Amino acid sequence: MPFQTVVLKTIEYLSVPSVVGHEGFFIQYLNDDFQKLGLETKIHDGILEVSGKSPHAQIISAHIDRHGLISIGDGQYTYAAQHIKETKYDEENTTSQAMLKAISTRFEHEKVYAYHPYNNEFLGKGTIRSCENSMKNGDAIFTIDDMADMPVDTPIAYARNAMHDEHFLKGQIDNVVSIGVIYTLFQNGFQGTVLFSMEEEIGKSWLHITNWLTQNNIQTKELIILDTSPYREADPIEQNMVILRNRDKSAGFNNELVTKLKKRCEDLGIAYQVKDEFFLSLGLSISDLGSTELGRVVDNTDGLWSGATIQIPTLEYHTSYETTSRGCIESYYAILQNILITDPII
Repeated sequence: MPFQTVVLKTIEYLSVPSVVGHEGFFIQYLNDDFQKLGLETKIHDGILEVSGKSPHAQIISAHIDRHGLISIGDGQYTYAAQHIKETKYDEENTTSQAMLKAISTRFEHEKVYAYHPYNNEFLGKGTIRSCENSMKNGDAIFTIDDMADMPVDTPIAYARNAMHDEHFLKGQIDNVVSIGVIYTLFQNGFQGTVLFSMEEEIGKSWLHITNWLTQNNIQTKELIILDTSPYREADPIEQNMVILRNRDKSAGFNNELVTKLKKRCEDLGIAYQVKDEFFLSLGLSISDLGSTELGRVVDNTDGLWSGATIQIPTLEYHTSYETTSRGCIESYYAILQNILITDPII
């Protein structure tokens, strides 16, 4: 059953850490796993390319990095996403105090472990204290009880395992659930190309995607980008929805492709919500629509490349107990199987 495979692969992949900026071991793990399906793989800077027998028929993408912490020495740890932006991309920290407090709450009392980014060697474990009142140069600073001081730049990952029952899947599933879906699609006949991107959680994966497109001389406005989609209310999950978008806060997408996806959902009886339409109907503004990987691609290339997003709704976003439902996973897989395998939409 596709659902069982998706869940088992999601749980398996979550056992391999992939803190943003330190995804190397997980990339190699995925490379080896997809090769076992007889697929062509190639590791690029910031991208794992996986292709079937018709690599240019369809191109889909999903990010593989996750949130975590990073050691800055002297027993102190900071939010990996902000640290990588500052050190690798020399970007000034503009995180608000409110956001820092929200970040600290996500990690409070979580069990975590340190790992070697190249060979996945286990280096130590502990439990995070609250960092709400501990800031340094605008960054949230965490203390981890029961963990020996780690060398500078050691990544720290959540230790909580994924959990599932007949109704729900819970864990740090952004965006591992999409990788589990992609594995299952390949297993069941998908023959196009998947780009597994790094550094999405710091808003830089668009660079790696567009570099790959440029190097392969591909001009397309039919990219399909997969991800989770955060919600505070449970309605989309209870109604087993997939989430579509006409746009995010940065850019509009390929309207013709989005329209095709809406119709295909309707034809298949799959419940869906167009997130921007829903938010705008509540009186919110375009600036409230959030950022997506596709929006960054479109915005930063002046629309040279475009496409559509297909997302799975979740609660408790960016935590180790992010939650979606069996029904949502089944809807997510069903629309992707239909448009990519059964009756390709592009």
